[in-house]
Amino acid sequence: MLNRIFHRLLFFVVLPCLAFAQGVDLRGVVSDSTTGEKIPFANVTILGLNRGASTNLQGFYLIPNLSPGRYTIVASSVGYAVRTAVAQVRGTEPVVVNLRLPSKPVEMSEVTVTSAAKRELTEIHTSVHILEQRDIHAVPVAAQEDIFRSIGILPGVVSTSDVSSQFYVRGGAGDQNLILLDGMRIYNPYHAFGIFSVFDPDIVKATEVYTGAYPADYGGRLSSVVSLTTRDGGANAISTRANINFLSTKLQLDGPLPVGENVTFLVSGRKSLFSQTFTKFLSKDLPLSFYDGFAKVTIQNSESQAKYGLQTFLSGDDLKSANPNEPDYSWRTSATGFSGSGLIGDRLYITAVWYESRVTAERDAKQSKSIDAAFTSVLETGMRANAMVYLDSGELFSFGFDFSFPTLEFITTNSFGARSELTSGIADASASVRYQTAPARLRADLGLFLDVGSLMLRSGGIEALQPRINLSYDLWDTWKAKLALGRFTQNIITVNNEDDVISVFDAWIRVPEELKTEQADHVVLGLGGNVAPSLSTNVEAYFKNYGSLVLYNRDKVGPLDPDYIAGTGQAYGVETMVRFGSNLIDIYAAYTFSTTKVTSNGFTYFPRYDRRHNLNLLSVLHVAPGFDVTLRWALGSGFPFSESVGFFDRLNMLNLFRGSYLGETGDPYIILGNKNSARLPVYHRLDASAAYRFTIHPITGNVGVHIVNVYDRKNLFYFDRKTGQRTNMLPFFPTASLTLEY
Repeated sequence: MLNRIFHRLLFFVVLPCLAFAQGVDLRGVVSDSTTGEKIPFANVTILGLNRGASTNLQGFYLIPNLSPGRYTIVASSVGYAVRTAVAQVRGTEPVVVNLRLPSKPVEMSEVTVTSAAKRELTEIHTSVHILEQRDIHAVPVAAQEDIFRSIGILPGVVSTSDVSSQFYVRGGAGDQNLILLDGMRIYNPYHAFGIFSVFDPDIVKATEVYTGAYPADYGGRLSSVVSLTTRDGGANAISTRANINFLSTKLQLDGPLPVGENVTFLVSGRKSLFSQTFTKFLSKDLPLSFYDGFAKVTIQNSESQAKYGLQTFLSGDDLKSANPNEPDYSWRTSATGFSGSGLIGDRLYITAVWYESRVTAERDAKQSKSIDAAFTSVLETGMRANAMVYLDSGELFSFGFDFSFPTLEFITTNSFGARSELTSGIADASASVRYQTAPARLRADLGLFLDVGSLMLRSGGIEALQPRINLSYDLWDTWKAKLALGRFTQNIITVNNEDDVISVFDAWIRVPEELKTEQADHVVLGLGGNVAPSLSTNVEAYFKNYGSLVLYNRDKVGPLDPDYIAGTGQAYGVETMVRFGSNLIDIYAAYTFSTTKVTSNGFTYFPRYDRRHNLNLLSVLHVAPGFDVTLRWALGSGFPFSESVGFFDRLNMLNLFRGSYLGETGDPYIILGNKNSARLPVYHRLDASAAYRFTIHPITGNVGVHIVNVYDRKNLFYFDRKTGQRTNMLPFFPTASLTLEY
C-alpha cells in the first residue's frame, strides 16, 4: 500500500518537472581509480563555462540542459589528482561521462580551503561540517581513534569529561542528537560508560554533522544530526587491514566477490584486549570488555548508476564484577539494512533504505541492596526514502518520507521482587519536501518537514508543520552571509539523571501523554570567507528557544507525584572557526561562547553541560614526507554543579512498632544548595601524537605514538560527597598503535 502511494506521488509530482526538459544532460559518477569507491562531494565543472555540479554521497553528478557541442569536463576532489574528459553533446540523449581519479598526497592548503564541492554544501547551510577519514586521523587519540572525539573539536560541541565521548551540541541534551549509520537510526552509539563510539572510523567514508537548523531531510531530534556513510569494499583487489593499540585490536577485509561483476564486500571487527586501559579512563579497576563488527555487500550497475547494499552492524559490552554486591551490566546494539539508489528516468535520483535497529541494556543487581535490576530495549523497523529531481535551470527539488515504528521497553525489579514495566510502541512517521535554488548572488534551500508522528500521538498539531530555511548571500569575493531557521520536535527521550557523573544505564521512553512533545526553534546567523588563499574563517551566532522540554522531576516525594514535568529553555552563543594551511603546517582553531538555561516550576538553572567558554586548537606539523606531528590543546570554563552545603542524620525508621528512635543515629544525608549554582575549576589539556607512514612492498603501514595530557594537568572529574575524595580525569598517558595494510 505504501509503495503504491509513493509511486503515484512520484508520478504526479515529477511529471510536470520533467515535461519541460530542454537541451541535453551530462551525468555520471566519480570514483577512486584504485579501489573503485565512489567519491562524495567531488567537484565536476565544464571548462570555460560557469557550469558545474557536485557529486552526492553515491558519487553521482548531473549537469542539465547543455547545448550541442564539444565540452571539456574537469573533476577534482581533495586527496585526488585532477582529471579531465571530453564530452561530445549531440541529439537529445543524455551523455554519460564517468571519471576515475587517482589518489595523491593531500596538500594542507587544499584541505584548508576545501574542495569546491564541499564549499557548495557549506555555503548554503550554516552549522554543517563534513568529516572524512583524514580529518578523523588528524586528531590525537586516547588509546584508539574515535569519530565522536573528532566531532568534539567542532565549534558548539562539548563533552563533560575526558572519560566519555558523549557530546552535547549548542545547549542540547545528549538524547537530542540524531545518529544515523547508512540511514539506519542508532539509539546507543557508545560503548560502555560512553568511553568510545561503536563506529570504527576505517569503515566510514564521510560524516555529515549538522549542529543546528538542519535541512528538512532530517527530524525527530532537537539539537543535531550525525549521518555516517560507510564505504564500499574495493572493486579491484582483496585488501586487508590490521590494527593493534593499547585498548583493542582490529581486523578488516574487503574486495570484490567472485559472484559477478561489480559485487564487493567489506568486513570489519574490533575486540578489546587490555583492561588496564579502562582503569586509566575510569580511575577504577573494572572488568570491562567490548566488541563491534560491521559487514557490507554492495552491487553496482555502471550503466544505470544503480547501487544496492546489504549492511549489518553489531556491538556488545559486558561488565562482570566478581563482587556479589556489585551489579553486572550488559549492552547490545545491532542494525541491519537494505539500501538502494539510482537514476529513474533522466533526472530523478532515488535513495532508500529499509532497516531494523535494536538496542538492549540489562543490569543484574545480584545481591546488591541499593541497586535494582533493570532491563531496557528499543526495537525499531523503519524505512527512509528520498527522491531528487534535477531541473533545467540547475535547481533541485526533492521530497521524501521516514516511517519507523519503535517499540520501547523499560523494566525494573526491586530487591523484594516487585516488577515495574513500561512498554510502548509508537509510529514515528514524517514527510519532507525541499527546493534548492540559486538566483544571482542568493542561494536558498527552502524546506518543510511534517511530523506525522506527533499528529498521531496527540491532538492539535501546528508544531507538526516545521519550516526549514537556509539562505546564503554572496557579499564579495569568497565572503558570504548566511541565515538559517527551523522548528524541530522530539517524541522520545532517555531516562537518566543529569547529575550522574557518568551515565551507565539509559532507557528510551516516549514523552508522557500528559506532556507536550519536546519542541525547539533555531535561528542562526553566519558570516564566512577566505582572509587569504590559505586562511579561512567563519563566525556564527545562534539562538535556540525550547518551547517545550520534558524534565526529570527532582522534587518528587510521593508515589503520586509525576516522574517528569514540563519545562522550557534557551540556548544562545557565538562560534568562531579559523583554518590555516600550508605545506609545512596546518592549523585549526574553534572558539565558542555560549549560555544555556532551563526553567521548570518557575525555577531557572544552568544544566550540567552548560559551558561558557570552549576553545580547541589543533596543529599538524609536516616534518617529512609521511611523518606528521600533531598537537591539540583544549580549554574550557567550568561546568555547573550543586554544592554540598550541609549534612544531617536521617532516621531510617525500619520498624515502626519496635524501633528505638531515641537511640537511633540514622544515616548521614547530604544537603545540596541551589541546583547547579556553582562552577567546577577551569579545564585544559594538551595532547600530542606522531605518526609515520611507511611502505614495505606489498605492505603499507602506519605507526603512531600518542600522549594524552602532556603536562599532566589535574583536571577534576568528581568529588565523592561522602568522603571528600577527589578523582581526576586522564593523567599523563602515553599510548601507541600500529596499522598494517596489504
